[in-house]
Amino acid sequence: MQQAHQAISPFAWTFDPATIVFLIALLAAYLAAIGPLRTRYQPDKPVARQYIVSFVSGWALLALTLISPLDALGRGYLFAAHTLQLFIIITAVAPLLMLGLPDTLGHLLLPTRKLREAGRDPLFTVVAVVLFNMLILVWHAGPYYEAALHSAPLHDLQMLTFLVAGVLTWWPLLTPSDQYGRLAHPMQILYLAAESLPLDVFGIFTLFAAGPFYQTYASAPRVIGWLSVIADQQVGGGILAVPGNIVDIIIMSIVFFGWVNQMERAQREHERRQYAAEDAAAAPAPLAPNE
Repeated sequence: MQQAHQAISPFAWTFDPATIVFLIALLAAYLAAIGPLRTRYQPDKPVARQYIVSFVSGWALLALTLISPLDALGRGYLFAAHTLQLFIIITAVAPLLMLGLPDTLGHLLLPTRKLREAGRDPLFTVVAVVLFNMLILVWHAGPYYEAALHSAPLHDLQMLTFLVAGVLTWWPLLTPSDQYGRLAHPMQILYLAAESLPLDVFGIFTLFAAGPFYQTYASAPRVIGWLSVIADQQVGGGILAVPGNIVDIIIMSIVFFGWVNQMERAQREHERRQYAAEDAAAAPAPLAPNE
């Protein structure tokens, strides 16, 4: 089989037809959903600009990730470029796309209450964690990974799988219907601490591996002269193990302080009602009209 690096330049923009069709269809479907379809079925519920900005930003980042030279480098030259693709898709693209779905569109996509509240179901969160890690790790098994490097359709399927995995892992945190269908704050912290542990282990194992995992990268020309195949693999392992955990820690901090703020608001509201009730009880009874 011809080596991937012999078929594509490391600095080429990869305008794969299937990728272009998918990107156009994804954006067209979203614009139709918030435009003509919304005005037809929900004319009294306009879409706030923040949703459009989030979705279009995620779409543009996905397009750059899939057609820029980063894709060419990942297909045949650098494992680090591939892991950077993966990191961008699951950590930035997926949540931006989900944040771009307004509640009204979320209710159309999830027409039943059971579907909308699935993100709060402990069983669903377990399934999401298992599928997220399984979908990514299976694609990194040697035979499947090498096959995707040398086959454009398999590579496209691999990238689509990564996007689906990203949506799965963010679903309990960003359910596209309303905030009440998401995990409670304490469970969000536990979920963030556990959801990517298998992928982190793979990243650490890759970081300290003595030999190359993938023959394509081992035989590829070194586009960065000082970056050996082992060093490239170590950088890739570092991308899998380190930045994602930093993002998780940041999000856990945001969730924690949001939880504390929520409890403080609830406590203040409870005290306000309690004081109001005490004031009402202490107030003198009104005089009768004939007194």
